[in-house]
Amino acid sequence: MINRFYILLSIALIVPLISKAQNDSIATPRYSDEYDFLFFDKPDTSKLSLHIYEHNFFKNNEYFGDFVKGYTLVGFNFMPEITYRPWKKLEVSAMWNVLKYHGYDNFSEYNPYIRIRFHATDKLSVTLGYLDAHVQHQLIEPIYNPERYITNNVENGLQLKYSGPRYYGDLWLNWEKFILWDDPWQERLAVGHISKLRVLDRSIKADITGQFLICHRGGQIDASDGQVQTLENGAIGFEFSKPQANGDNWYLLMKNLFVQYHAIDRTNDLPYFDGFGIYNKLLARYKDFGFVCGHWYGNMFMNFRGDPLFTCQAIYKENNRNERAIVFNELYYSHKYNNILSLKVGLNTFYNLYNDDLEYFYMISMIFDGNFNLLKNKRK
Repeated sequence: MINRFYILLSIALIVPLISKAQNDSIATPRYSDEYDFLFFDKPDTSKLSLHIYEHNFFKNNEYFGDFVKGYTLVGFNFMPEITYRPWKKLEVSAMWNVLKYHGYDNFSEYNPYIRIRFHATDKLSVTLGYLDAHVQHQLIEPIYNPERYITNNVENGLQLKYSGPRYYGDLWLNWEKFILWDDPWQERLAVGHISKLRVLDRSIKADITGQFLICHRGGQIDASDGQVQTLENGAIGFEFSKPQANGDNWYLLMKNLFVQYHAIDRTNDLPYFDGFGIYNKLLARYKDFGFVCGHWYGNMFMNFRGDPLFTCQAIYKENNRNERAIVFNELYYSHKYNNILSLKVGLNTFYNLYNDDLEYFYMISMIFDGNFNLLKNKRK
């Protein structure tokens, strides 16, 4: 029997070839509309520019079940970035990332990063350094936890992105932990990919989407006695959307995906080696108000970068659940001010259908996102 992972990988590689036969003028957006409060897509052709990004956040997780304990995240993330464009196809950027939790004396992140991005064509870009990461990957919550946008807000490695008339693809390598000879820890890395093929582009838009995330720990030159472990999450399904257009203030988005888990390299601490899930989600937004409702069913499903509320692996092994079903909802208000400041206030609930547990979080987020031209590029 062919492993489901290789089926997903084959689809991800074949979809771009199919898309070349399509012909349409509307490309897949760079960012998911689901998270558009976080990012402003401001294409910049200046020769030298300064980007100021500052995110103040408050997120209170009221969790009481067996899968994650409650905690609060409150603080700020400051990311000044300067970009030099010697010509239109090349960008060299330097960024300083500052992450600080209020009430915690030390900075959790205070490091510089550099990247080079080459636009091989108008549709294909190659990045080496820090990546367009986190929610920009557009992975679903069971595979990638949106909260990592706060807690692990920089990814470094290699990224290839393609955005064409009918196809959007993002392939990346995130090198999480580096090792030298005899280091007492293992190297850690993650490889991810998402493909979207637009099959309907009318008032209602339909995409076939496939995605996976492979997490690996191991190495040959470290002194750790840890086991080599390679774990994979993948998903395939459909997305339907109705964008806001022609004065219509409604935006609708529906996702229906089959999700899987597979242990490529098995270790003794894993309660399951294979599992699956069914993910259904509907988002409805009217002007600045949004509502999300969804259902999740997991069978021996595990994730390693995803939201722990979607896993079957409990904090304590004796509380593991072979099956898990959740109804989740979100109610939020978001607004952009002069395309430089965004505000979001939201409430999310998670109801466990098997245990009658209700868990929730509420949050407020304010983001300043400004781009300033320091030297205009006169080249056309």
